[in-house]
Amino acid sequence: MFNKNQTYEQHDNEKISFYRSSVEDLNSQDQLTSDIDVDICIIGGGLTGISSAINLSKKGYSVILCEARKIGWGASGRNGGQLGIGMRKDQFTIEKKLGLKHAKELWSLGLEAVEDVKNLIKENEIDCHLVNGVMSTACFEKDIDEYKFEIEHMAKNYDFEGYKFFNKEKIREEINSKMYLAGLLNSGSYHLNPLKLTLGLAKVAQKNNVKIFENTPIEKIKEEGDRVQVMSKKGLIRANQVVVACNGYLDSILGSKKNKFMPINNYVVATESLGEKRARQIIKNNYAVCDTRFIIDYYRFSEDWRMIFGGGETFTSNFVKNATSFVSKRMTKVFPQLQNVKIDYSWGGTLAITVNRLPHFGTLMNNKVSYAFGYSGHGLALSVLAGKLIGENIHGDHERFKFFSDINHMSIPLGSIFRRPIYSSAILYYKIRDYLNS
Repeated sequence: MFNKNQTYEQHDNEKISFYRSSVEDLNSQDQLTSDIDVDICIIGGGLTGISSAINLSKKGYSVILCEARKIGWGASGRNGGQLGIGMRKDQFTIEKKLGLKHAKELWSLGLEAVEDVKNLIKENEIDCHLVNGVMSTACFEKDIDEYKFEIEHMAKNYDFEGYKFFNKEKIREEINSKMYLAGLLNSGSYHLNPLKLTLGLAKVAQKNNVKIFENTPIEKIKEEGDRVQVMSKKGLIRANQVVVACNGYLDSILGSKKNKFMPINNYVVATESLGEKRARQIIKNNYAVCDTRFIIDYYRFSEDWRMIFGGGETFTSNFVKNATSFVSKRMTKVFPQLQNVKIDYSWGGTLAITVNRLPHFGTLMNNKVSYAFGYSGHGLALSVLAGKLIGENIHGDHERFKFFSDINHMSIPLGSIFRRPIYSSAILYYKIRDYLNS
């Protein structure tokens, strides 16, 4: 059930994903060939790490980034491509946990996160096919009242007018499926090709003189006096500050911090191109969609009109052997009209899910090591924001970083042994609940 391989190694025998097929790899020519000294060493070549690199290099620091495989190898290049505002949990829930003032600060940061991504795309002419609109689709009767409450609550307390409610008749005009009872459109959210965004931002980092060492896994970090030693088989890096940006691929590099999240594997397929006409018969206005079940389905159309459909989770350290079949069953339940459509690509990725579904930020080794992880499936915008806040914190402006680092996160007792079994039990419970309520 469990293996001792590093998490990033689980993709080594995987066939190419649609995202990888849609863009050329970075193929950085930088090589770590000897011991070096640097201001900042970043571990992890996803959006958190790359954003940290961009923000810190702009502040005048010398920065290197080490990625165990290729840039975008982890969740940043594998996700559903939904660029959502806010956090993984709704604001009312966050208010109950953290209070209204703290919740409002997080809401503002969530809005800023999406705006930052949009601005980076525009300023750097990153061709990642940004499209407006994410639709939540109701699977249960109770969702209808919750949608209406959300619209009213957010308008009253946050002056947010970006929601639009769709009743049963209207949602079926928008999404050609009989599964849904209502819909809630968020016009403040977007969807895009996440790997194109990640690689585009990596090129921005390179222009800022960030050295990017691909295929350079880090084995250990150790505090040594007023610096941190970062150890790999290719050389020793001595840094004033280290940023650990590995999310679900964290493994043991931060020791027991891995027990602050549960790693889950999620799966995605991409169909053959359906063409715009047929695609719009399925999703009229080309929105991205996610439903309200605990184990969600999420989907959208790609830039060349393929259905990108994600859904289903596993909790062991091994991926399913046939992701195509695993996800296609869910897709055709939603859209029976896609029963005979060819699946061109399938892939998986690992997420970091915190107990409270809020990201976990912090520092270690006398504030010389910074980290951010646990985006809980809502990290496309928040990971870019994390890099910005990490940069601020390292540079001496701690206030906004603390809005996340001050959140109390539960550890999973004896997490190395029990975190996967605990999550598997929860998954079974919610699978049954979703089934009974569907």
